[in-house]
Amino acid sequence: MKRLGILLAACSGGATATVDGSVDSASGERTLDNCETSIDPSVPAPYATMFRCVTMTATSTDLVITTRGLPPHKSYYYGAASPNYEAWDDRGGAYHANPNTLSEHDTTFTIPLAPVSRTLTISSALVDGVANTSGDEYRGGPVGAALDSVLLFDALAAPGDDIAQEQYTFDEWNAHPAPGGEYHYHEGSPGPLAVLTRAGVTGVEVYGIMCDGTLVLGCTELDGSAPSTTDLDAQNGHVHDVTGMGGTLAARYHVHLCPTWTDHPRPYTPEIQFYDSCSVH
Repeated sequence: MKRLGILLAACSGGATATVDGSVDSASGERTLDNCETSIDPSVPAPYATMFRCVTMTATSTDLVITTRGLPPHKSYYYGAASPNYEAWDDRGGAYHANPNTLSEHDTTFTIPLAPVSRTLTISSALVDGVANTSGDEYRGGPVGAALDSVLLFDALAAPGDDIAQEQYTFDEWNAHPAPGGEYHYHEGSPGPLAVLTRAGVTGVEVYGIMCDGTLVLGCTELDGSAPSTTDLDAQNGHVHDVTGMGGTLAARYHVHLCPTWTDHPRPYTPEIQFYDSCSVH
């Protein structure tokens, strides 16, 4: 059955150390309840209250997120031998699986706590949906972490492909694996929202963070308020103080993935890197 996206809202709380869960439950299935999660006390809010299934620390300058890249939910792309496998749902015949199987990909993102703008004007000329047409695009492959530890890719398909067509290989969580096995999101998913639901957060939509510090939100701001759409750029991004979940990110660029907006309908992650640093390894 198609998972339903859930609207979620902000809660407050400071940074606390948490280390919980083993990788496997009695059935061997990986879930939000048993995935390994370690949030160091050095991690400031709001980051400390957002994520699950990751290891997260902070220095005086950077947020460091390490993920195994394994979704804490079922997917056809785990393969039939996995306890996390589920049969493919073609959703009326439009959807078809790609030939890849997901696999573990340990990835570390070192994200500036005070990112520096590249002073770009992100116009429709830049956000063209075509890979390798601008040096301002995110690098290929993993460029961000979702709240549920799944990798985020940008909004571009592999050269020669079209993301609007490639999306028909997404599973019921709006994700698929790359040829190397990197399971990832290009758009909003119920997976990250389930992390907030589990934490008792309601009324807000947050999906994750890009490697340069760009936040990826849904149809709300971090505090649950309705975003202004009058100042959005071509990838539904804008800059203002982002407040919620016990913290404030001053003058932070963030994008909104909201396909239901009639004036700015956009479901995809950002294509253009707003800030000047993107460290992925």
